Amino acid sequence: MLRLLALVDVSTAGRRVLDELLYLSDPENGTASISQNEMARELGASKPTVNRGFKELRECGLAWSLEDGLYQLHPLLTGGKVSSPVMKVPEIKAAEPGRFTEQRRARFAAQMANLAATG
Repeated sequence: MLRLLALVDVSTAGRRVLDELLYLSDPENGTASISQNEMARELGASKPTVNRGFKELRECGLAWSLEDGLYQLHPLLTGGKVSSPVMKVPEIKAAEPGRFTEQRRARFAAQMANLAATG
């Protein structure tokens, strides 16, 4: 999972939203229940920042809305758990490391080095 996340180019806001969704995720079906207002309060962030984070996660295929306040995390993040066995699961859109900004390239290299050291 960490190798996958190292390849997905999301902002800090997107990563914080994802971390909170992972924390809240139901181990039975990989969903997380939280409104955007609740997420903004939980993270101490503005609603537009949280909204942007959710949008990034949806666009890259890591999490998407099932209904207001209920989000499905990608099965690769939940050990294969989904809320419906017939659910269409989006492809995760990993960014090409060569297109990362300099800061993200440095973060990617550090994450990969960390994985190599622990793997």
